[in-house]
Amino acid sequence: MQQLQGMRLLIVEDEILLAGDLADYFEERGAVILGPASTIEAAQCHVSSANAAILDVNINGKMVFPIADRLLALGIPFVFFSSYDEDVIPTHLRHVDNVRKSGGRHALLETLFVARRRTQDEINGIDGDPSADIAGLLPELRLRARHYLDGRAAADRLVEQTLLAAIDLADRKPPDRDTLPWLCDLMDRTFRAVGHQLLD
Repeated sequence: MQQLQGMRLLIVEDEILLAGDLADYFEERGAVILGPASTIEAAQCHVSSANAAILDVNINGKMVFPIADRLLALGIPFVFFSSYDEDVIPTHLRHVDNVRKSGGRHALLETLFVARRRTQDEINGIDGDPSADIAGLLPELRLRARHYLDGRAAADRLVEQTLLAAIDLADRKPPDRDTLPWLCDLMDRTFRAVGHQLLD
């Protein structure tokens, strides 16, 4: 049986019985449960403390995507657990695994392990060869850029401007900050500064 000993797992789910069932299931495998959060506001309080997260897509009539965006920016692995089809999920988040609720807890556990392994591989790349790391992060950066700008060419220009800013500010990057969240913050600032100039 796979163990999650000590992992701080955020569960965002508004169905009380299902939320409790998930919390029990993952606690039995060693996870420390944050929440379960039944509102977007409650979930926001736990994001920065989480090591991983399970997100229902619709939380009491509000879409969970602001939480997903924060997790993505912080490099925290997460999976969607919903009854929604992929077309409801914004384009920049469609690379995230979406486990159907009909798939059950075991499928959710397996998918969560894959998401955590994928994130760990990215972190290991960051700790290894920095040039390989940046190349590996490009798909993620391009997806994020498409969140800001619809056109592919414009989004690529935003990535390019972000990387140019990263070169200029490399000596100011906090040594304990992972590369992906740092670049995402740079992209946010770059878009606010010059986004209107990058449109097709």
